[in-house]
Amino acid sequence: MRPALDLFFPPTDEQLTFAKQIGVDDIVLFGTSLESWSELSFKNLIAIRNRIEDAGLRLFSIETFPARFYDQIILGKATRTEQMRAYQEAIDNIGRAGIKYHSYNWMPTGVWRTTYSYRLRGGAKGIAFNASDIENAPLSFDRAYEEEEFWDYYAYFISELVPVAQSAGVKVSVHPNDPPVASIGGVPQLFRSKENFDRALQIQPSDSHGLTFCLGGWSAMGFGQTMPDVIREYGPQGKIHYVHFQSHNTERGPGAPPFFSENFIELADYNPFTVVQSLQEVGFDGVMIPGHVPQLDGDSEWRNTYTVSDARYVHPMGGHRARAYTIGFMKGLISALQYEIA
Repeated sequence: MRPALDLFFPPTDEQLTFAKQIGVDDIVLFGTSLESWSELSFKNLIAIRNRIEDAGLRLFSIETFPARFYDQIILGKATRTEQMRAYQEAIDNIGRAGIKYHSYNWMPTGVWRTTYSYRLRGGAKGIAFNASDIENAPLSFDRAYEEEEFWDYYAYFISELVPVAQSAGVKVSVHPNDPPVASIGGVPQLFRSKENFDRALQIQPSDSHGLTFCLGGWSAMGFGQTMPDVIREYGPQGKIHYVHFQSHNTERGPGAPPFFSENFIELADYNPFTVVQSLQEVGFDGVMIPGHVPQLDGDSEWRNTYTVSDARYVHPMGGHRARAYTIGFMKGLISALQYEIA
C-alpha cells in the first residue's frame, strides 16, 4: 500500500521529477487527454512506460479513456462494434506493454459538478454538486435512456472486454458514477450503489475485473461512516484494485436535495486513518492517488495543453501544492499505521 501520483497523458518531465522528489514511486496516467486510439499503440505505450521508468518511477495504470472513444458502446448504437474492437486492441496493447491496470467509467457525459468555485477554507476553491440545480437539465443525447437497457449495453461491453483483459494480464476496474444519482439529462447513472457494483461484478465474474475504489464516490453514496465494512467485504475478494483518496462533505436530510463538496482530505465524511487501517487489514497492496484536490491560490496548472482548454475551473486545477499536501497526508497515515503495528 503506497501513494501514487495522477498525471495526464503524456506526462511532462517536470511532473515526473516532482513525483520522485515527493517520495512517490508509481504513476497513474489519465487518458482523458488522448486525441485518438493511435496514441495507445503498443509502440507508443512502450515509449511512455520507458520514459516513466527512466525517471525512476513505475507506470501502474492507464485510467479513463475519453467518452467519445466508446460512447457508441455505452449508448447501444449500431456502430458500437468498431469502438469495441478498438477498445479491446488498446487493452491488449496495454498488457503487452507491461502495464497491469486500466480503470474505466460508465459516464458518457463525464463528471457532473454544478460549481467549480465552491469556497473552502482560506479562499481555496473546491468543486461541488447540488442536485436541485439539475432538475431541469435537458437531454444529454438523442433521447432519455432506460436503466435496464443501459445494463444490457454494459453487459455487452464487459463481456467483450474481460476475456481480452484476462488474456493480456490486465486488471480492469470500474469507477463510481460521479455524482451517484439515478439519472442526469436522461442518462442512467448505473454505478451509484453497492448493489449495482455487485450486479456488475457478477455479469462476467473474473479476477481481472474489480473496483477503482473512489473514497469520494463511496462517501457520496452514503458509506462515509461504514467505509471499513465495505473494504472488509471487497478486499479479501481482491476486488479493490486501487484507491482514489479524495474528500467529500455530504449533506443529506428529509426533503433536502443531495449536496456534496470536495474538500481537504482531513475533512472527509470518513475517517482517513480507519480507511488505511482497513486496507492494511485486508492485505491491500495497491496504490492510492489524490484524485480531485482543492484549487489553491498560486498553484500550478496540472492539466496539459489539451485538457487545459476546459474552462470550467476558474483557478488552475489543483496542482503541485494541493497534490503534495494530499500525498504528504497519505504518507503520514501509512507511517502512523506502521508505527502502531510496530
